[in-house]
Amino acid sequence: MKYLFTLIFALTLISCNEQEIIYIYPDGISKPDNIVESKGCGNIFVYQFLDSLRVLTVSINSNEYNLTIKRQDIDLGISNPNVSVVLEISPNHPDSVYFNFCNDIAYPNLGTTIKYKATSGKLSFSVSEDNPIKEPRWKTFYYVTIRIENLHLYNSDTDDEIILNEIVFWNVGVGWLPG
Repeated sequence: MKYLFTLIFALTLISCNEQEIIYIYPDGISKPDNIVESKGCGNIFVYQFLDSLRVLTVSINSNEYNLTIKRQDIDLGISNPNVSVVLEISPNHPDSVYFNFCNDIAYPNLGTTIKYKATSGKLSFSVSEDNPIKEPRWKTFYYVTIRIENLHLYNSDTDDEIILNEIVFWNVGVGWLPG
């Protein structure tokens, strides 16, 4: 009985120490029922695999925005050099590596993806804390949540359009260094 009590006590301590940090994102960015794993780095770069051959990337120049927990909305139909939303599709060539994000390694056979760039949609984002950029820059780490609605992507080479109703990058760790 003594060992059973000790085991229960130890398991309780372990489960209490492994709590996920939950940030509440205000103003209409609700946690989706099904969270798709997203990854990120830099200030701000995130990516999400839609399947094994397609990945959606979002880059926001954090120097041009006041980073706060308050939601900010960006119209993707207006030309904005500080925001980039791109769908990259692998042609699935077996001799090349295609998706190399947030990595310092340069692969020798890095292939070229087919790119679809955003032409319209609404991007909303919020960060986990107000003014998260730290000095020195390598100490910067925070979370971002991004929701994109009614996303229209266009490839000018193929004159082809892809439409995605909604994509959510939920609570993605970003910061100065790759990782």
